[in-house]
Amino acid sequence: MSGIGLFVTDIDNTLFDWVRYYVHAFSALLEAVETETKVPWVILAEEAKAVFVEHGSIEYPFLVQELPTVAKHYGDDIDAMLATVVRAARQRFNVEAERYLIPYDGVSTALGAFRAAHPGVPVVALTDAPRYVAMWKLNKLGLLQHFDAVYGLADPRIPTCANAGRVKVDPEILLKHLRQNAFGFKGRIRILPDDYEKPGTKGLKTVLMDFDMDEDLAHRQRVVWVGDNQRKDVGLGKRLGVKTAWAKYGKPDQSLLPKLHAFSPALNIHKNAALSDAEIEGSRPDYVLETFADIMTIV
Repeated sequence: MSGIGLFVTDIDNTLFDWVRYYVHAFSALLEAVETETKVPWVILAEEAKAVFVEHGSIEYPFLVQELPTVAKHYGDDIDAMLATVVRAARQRFNVEAERYLIPYDGVSTALGAFRAAHPGVPVVALTDAPRYVAMWKLNKLGLLQHFDAVYGLADPRIPTCANAGRVKVDPEILLKHLRQNAFGFKGRIRILPDDYEKPGTKGLKTVLMDFDMDEDLAHRQRVVWVGDNQRKDVGLGKRLGVKTAWAKYGKPDQSLLPKLHAFSPALNIHKNAALSDAEIEGSRPDYVLETFADIMTIV
């Protein structure tokens, strides 16, 4: 492809194995809650589903505070909750994240090579994750510096305890959220409305408009959009007329799916894990990537 004017990529299961990371990290989080409260893991997992539905995201970062059995166990003693179960759960989650929140092979090198080969072309991350969570992941992955802009959904709601008259978040973490911590990122940050979630076209169309690439088909044909999910990513790219690259390598390890099903609402699994090469009939990408590094063969 010649004359590329904009490069846009999904994050989860495109830049890293989200299913592997999240199943291990979240399972460990629930194990920590089980240890502290003696509530069985399976009960906590079922409660987590309801919280995820309520907040509209499987990556709601304050889930432990919102679990009904945790709230019942600690009552209005928010300090004890934060100092014990929330701290322990966060620590266990982060330990597993250090092990599994890593880029696919060649991602960092390929992004660096792309920037070097196309120094004037903006590189944008577009995700359905909350903006804060998306930037936290990109920062942990060591990839944030490769991007000119990050587009994500609204940041999570801060949980409160009416009886105690206070928020249920550690002050240091609360400050990061209230300040909308950008992890030193100097590029453009755009928070999109919830109804801009994929497979709707509004999110990607907003990116095109912001970078003056939505004027006509000729402009849109100079855009490369990369994603792992044929229904969400390839489908919307085709509807907008951009060049679409399918991250074929992003299919999850099938052995991890039963555990993902245990704590995730079915809708979240459908949104976050492309389960089949044939999720959407007739949606054929312009390019098929066997690895992320294959982007350098098409641009």
